[in-house]
Amino acid sequence: MGSILALFQIMRVALALTAVADVWTLMLLNIPGQPAIKDPVTQFALAALASFFLYAFGMTLNDLLDSRRDRLFAPWRPIPSGRLSVPAVIVLSLVLMLLGLFSATLLSWFEPINFPVALTLAMIASLLIVFYNATGKFLGYVGFIALGLIRGVNCLIGRPNAGFLILSLFLFTHIAVATAISYRLESKRPRLRIAGIWKLLSGVAFIDASAVLIMLLRGSITRSVLIDAIGPALVAVIYFAWVARQIFNHHEAPRKRGERIMLVGLFTLFAYDASLLAANGAFGGMAIILTLAAVSYITFWAMRLAGKGITVGRPRYRIRASRP
Repeated sequence: MGSILALFQIMRVALALTAVADVWTLMLLNIPGQPAIKDPVTQFALAALASFFLYAFGMTLNDLLDSRRDRLFAPWRPIPSGRLSVPAVIVLSLVLMLLGLFSATLLSWFEPINFPVALTLAMIASLLIVFYNATGKFLGYVGFIALGLIRGVNCLIGRPNAGFLILSLFLFTHIAVATAISYRLESKRPRLRIAGIWKLLSGVAFIDASAVLIMLLRGSITRSVLIDAIGPALVAVIYFAWVARQIFNHHEAPRKRGERIMLVGLFTLFAYDASLLAANGAFGGMAIILTLAAVSYITFWAMRLAGKGITVGRPRYRIRASRP
């Protein structure tokens, strides 16, 4: 039981469902001029597997490369606690990556053109995952942009020829900015300076503008697309207004606020997906995403409760108020 829990923890199974929701959302949208999904059961299953395995690969690789640091700062995690060995995690990460690429390969068979776009996108996501974990996380704003791109590319895998980049744009921006805010509040190293923040915002604006330009050139921006964007735009306003309150809440430790911003930010991805489908009129699809969100939330807290019995390396002391 302990080994299974360790596997679920290192793969972040609950949060991996956010990636599945993103890729399903684009497949559930009613996009004018785009044909319906040929084989819904098979294609939805393959898209879910591809995104799930790639997300799990990224999380596993992250813990593998951070295992030395975790021995000092987070010894209760699966690798430093001894519940999973380094060789086993190496094999696991490779298997997860190959499974993700294999699922995307099978998904490419359903594409209307001979070029395997789904597989290409999965390979790009894999390369971005490796880049971020090996180098990008130490490069400040570059790492945040890489993380955002991973999320933006992932959502296109299930329906790569749709030409609909609005969801990808929102997910990319959300992850890049929310991660940077959380990172700065948690005072991680290397420090994110003001100059780095401006470079991040400039990079995000450039990529967002490029995505809009591509859609304009392809004639993909229509009145219905602009209506669809209203839902995610409202979610973004609500989330970042809440983030602003968290930033200026000086009654709580910055590290705790940063962790909360990131965790809530990940679950907010379901809100982007569901609101886009609601604005699109795909209410059945919205119900599917909300159900997936509920499963993710319950799984997350179930794993947290199951992990409370793991005390390896956790501080076991009390701070008592001093007597006058």
